[in-house]
Amino acid sequence: MNTGIRNRSILQRCFSVLTGMLLLSMSIPAAAFADAEIQYIPNRENPRQVVMENDHVRYVLALDRGVRLAELVDKRSGTDLMSGNDPLAFVSVRQPWPFNDVGYDILTLEGVQMEGHVGIITRHRSSYVENTFIVTQRFTLGDGVELGWTADVKNNSTAGVDYREVQPVQGLIRFPLMQDIAIGPDEGRHYLIPTQERFFCIDSPDDFVFYFTRGTDPKMPIDVYSDETNTGVYFHMLDSALEWDFDNKDEYVNHTFLLDQAPQDEARVMDGRIAPHEGDWHEAFRVFRKYIRDNFDFTYYERPVQERYRQRFVSHFTFLYGRDIYDFEANRFRIDEFLDEGEANFGGYDYMLLWHDYPRMGIDDRDQFAMYEDLPGGLEGLREMVERAHLRDVQVFIPYKPWDIMRKGQNHFLEEARIAKAIGADGVFLDTMRDSDTAFREALDAVNPENVFVSEGRPVLADAELVTGSWNQQGVATNKMPNVDLFRFIIPEHNVHNINRSARDRRELILNALFNGTGFIVWEDIFGEINRYPWDERIMISRYSRIIHEQRDGYLTDNPEPLIPALHPDLFVNAFVSDEKAVYPAYVMRNSDGSRASRMDPRRVLGPFMEVDHPEDWRYVDVWNHQPILSRRIGDKTQLIMPEELAGDMAVVVGMPANLRVSQEGDSLHIDVRHSLDESVIHVNTVDNLTMMEEHRLELPGSGGSVRLSDLDLDFPYKALVKLMQHGVTKDEIILDVGWKQFDVDSY
Repeated sequence: MNTGIRNRSILQRCFSVLTGMLLLSMSIPAAAFADAEIQYIPNRENPRQVVMENDHVRYVLALDRGVRLAELVDKRSGTDLMSGNDPLAFVSVRQPWPFNDVGYDILTLEGVQMEGHVGIITRHRSSYVENTFIVTQRFTLGDGVELGWTADVKNNSTAGVDYREVQPVQGLIRFPLMQDIAIGPDEGRHYLIPTQERFFCIDSPDDFVFYFTRGTDPKMPIDVYSDETNTGVYFHMLDSALEWDFDNKDEYVNHTFLLDQAPQDEARVMDGRIAPHEGDWHEAFRVFRKYIRDNFDFTYYERPVQERYRQRFVSHFTFLYGRDIYDFEANRFRIDEFLDEGEANFGGYDYMLLWHDYPRMGIDDRDQFAMYEDLPGGLEGLREMVERAHLRDVQVFIPYKPWDIMRKGQNHFLEEARIAKAIGADGVFLDTMRDSDTAFREALDAVNPENVFVSEGRPVLADAELVTGSWNQQGVATNKMPNVDLFRFIIPEHNVHNINRSARDRRELILNALFNGTGFIVWEDIFGEINRYPWDERIMISRYSRIIHEQRDGYLTDNPEPLIPALHPDLFVNAFVSDEKAVYPAYVMRNSDGSRASRMDPRRVLGPFMEVDHPEDWRYVDVWNHQPILSRRIGDKTQLIMPEELAGDMAVVVGMPANLRVSQEGDSLHIDVRHSLDESVIHVNTVDNLTMMEEHRLELPGSGGSVRLSDLDLDFPYKALVKLMQHGVTKDEIILDVGWKQFDVDSY
């Protein structure tokens, strides 16, 4: 008789005895710790359910062929998130053969206690000898809403007496609770899921993606939520041996994870947290943001220099052998002409990166530090150039090449510090690096404690504690709208700059920087390979630069929020809100073929488009398209109204306390302010119809004055921009259509 069949027959005889058997080892009776309580139903000797609850939530775990979630009650709203669902297993482990779902009815359970938490540990295994998996799960609840959940899977394959050898096995794993839970009707249900190692999306990455750091960093929680019920549940996975990347929501729901294990190997397939919530995925985002920030060291961000560095938005990659900076005939750096041209072409630079070695390094035995001596005037000449830049309020960074091996045993950190001190550099660009270390920081701090580190690559979170700025070279992510830079919203103190040096069309890259409130790198001379910006992109960068500088008191808020709700399904809006300013960069998604909504399409962004929560006396303007935004009060909210359809795909709506007053009498504008501001001025600008760029006409004292329209040289579109400015920041703005049409809020 075949030994496998013989032993299976023995198991089948034993199975009648083992079915339903529950082996219990209770280390503590039912108890309460802080606000958390645990109950065993019907009793602790023979529990069929375990109830874990506190003042906020109630979790009911059913012990039925494993552990299943039967109830998830959010006491704050009185909602059972499991309503409409059968009890769902937390984890299901099968082998790739047509046996029943592992027959997990041999179970041990023990109570556990930690400070402020109650919990249980369950261990279950199959009654089939062919299924060698042992699954150990741990569930804990404290005084918050999150249920802690870990799951370990072990291949308990052992050599039998005469029926088989020890062998590796492959497990097929699903998480029915996470993948099968139905929140609300199918049509209104959405999923926040990871897609690829550093990207996340809602339902599908075809519309947009969130991009973060490397895949080794924690992932955003998976969130299942319903628009119709305005409820959801998130699953914050902190650690797992499995791959958590999905093409779209359908692939996520139907995914089976593969786990290969050698004999006696144990893998943690889940270390996470579960919690119900009201609203959409934003609650998962806030949980993720708090988790990251609670475990992040902000020491280097607390330096005063970092706040100044955060206001450096537009940078230039300056190849020192390019003709835009280097005068070959006179053998000099034309720094003043270069900066003048930067203002004319791009609105000016906040800092420039000097690039002096690659691709020349390797021709002889000179290293990156010796090559500075060959530049016009050597180190002294460079210092003079840096001082000229500083007079124009332009910072200067120098690069560091970790791959420079021209001289053995050289202390790169001390050499870089020596150069930085000699020329008065403001910071170091870490080429081909995402990180640094404290020894490098200490070497630079010794010569200039006001230096900053900016890396070419996006740093992982641990490295970002030392590197306070980075270049965002995410390629397809940054070159597509309306993709969201999640890192920018979680660590807003970090200074991010968009760059895609190989792109031939950078319009969406520029809009992405405006949309996410990030900086921008101008790079046209790529080590001698020229990739010029065309005229329209230069105009866009100039407009972007003016807006992000003048609205920096909003953009640099400590609490930015991505993709806030809008009243149109194709309108994507980020929010940068401070006490005195709200900036809402808004993007209108085009159709899949690139076309805009047709004239009769109800999805056109026209009329009411957002509801916000600001004081009644705030004013709203679109500073990208230079048009006033109408508003009306509805309950305790302010509804914003687009008076006419956007000519393009972008708007930047800014809300501010209404302080200016402008009246028109004939050819004159009379301007005054309700509350005077220290060191303020009033700018009166016009708009160039072809470029949409502002043209400065005149300046008045911060207290106000009068202006003759005939002195403004107005032409189509006949717009006058009256702006109350303080230290280069817009504090209020009134946009006047002085020769065209007017809109009435009551018509909407």
